Amino acid sequence: MNDPSPAAPVEFCLRRTLDDIKAFARREPGTAVAAALGVGLLINLLPTRVLAGTVTVVGAALVRPVLLSLGVTKAMELCCQKNPPLIPS
Repeated sequence: MNDPSPAAPVEFCLRRTLDDIKAFARREPGTAVAAALGVGLLINLLPTRVLAGTVTVVGAALVRPVLLSLGVTKAMELCCQKNPPLIPS
């Protein structure tokens, strides 16, 4: 049967890459372990300051838009309620 929602190009590329990696690991397990060890060592040797700085910069850039969108969403929820909340006086 036809899938109603075809995979996006990025998802298709990612699935193909993961399938290729799995096939490589089954075909050459020793080389796959060595490659995984090398990638893990490379990630471990990256300076923590660079990683933390990047995460901080990206996080700081995203805080304002995220908070703004959450505030707008909450305001819309409050404005569109059928039964307005009772305000104690």
